[in-house]
Amino acid sequence: MRVWFVRAQHLAWWVLGCLTVGIFLGTAGLGVLPVATGPKQGLSGRTIVLDAGHGGIDPGAVSSQGILEKDITLAIAKELERLLSRAAVFVIMVRHGDYDLADSSETHLLNRKRQDLERRVRIAEEARADLYISIHANFFPSPIWSGAQTFYSEQDAAGERLAKSIQAELVKRLGPNRRAAKAGNFRVLRDTSMPAALVEVGFLSNPKEAQLLADPAYQRKVAEAIFAGLYNYCQEETRR
Repeated sequence: MRVWFVRAQHLAWWVLGCLTVGIFLGTAGLGVLPVATGPKQGLSGRTIVLDAGHGGIDPGAVSSQGILEKDITLAIAKELERLLSRAAVFVIMVRHGDYDLADSSETHLLNRKRQDLERRVRIAEEARADLYISIHANFFPSPIWSGAQTFYSEQDAAGERLAKSIQAELVKRLGPNRRAAKAGNFRVLRDTSMPAALVEVGFLSNPKEAQLLADPAYQRKVAEAIFAGLYNYCQEETRR
């Protein structure tokens, strides 16, 4: 995506945000959150990249019931896109459908995955995005583990604050969870120059949590939690 196009769209969304002065953003379960009225004052006016993990021939994790990570991540990303757009944020979706970003001619799976990840990062870099959010679902051989968790690059202090803000809302809104945000060695976190967080929305290896993640109502709750974490982070950064 060309930078000039992104910036033109960014300006259009900021104008929309200005038109909503005095209007409060409210969605079920979110409470009342005010929309900021200036460029990059709080959440409004920012460019945020939403990266729904996996896609196409790469399903990601698969639950024992056949629930695919790529479907869960895309559904949550779309819900989050809707919430952010209402807050006058310019959202760039890495994917809107069931596909990856590698060349269709590339058949070597490792090369394909490497190319896919490089292009996800490139989208954010070329757009000069303010924030990068990667959405995934976790998996572990044992079915006992559960709970959403966020990750950040240990070299990214702002990303750490972002991940901790999102984690706090995930714990608050999704129920008991002792997990904390932690550093993670993920390529999309290492290679992005803007604050970035990777959100593991739960464990597909846990049958109960897998069923929750497949429920559209629960997907909305997850998206609302991430949105609230983003909102709180941007408010705090504005005051720094």
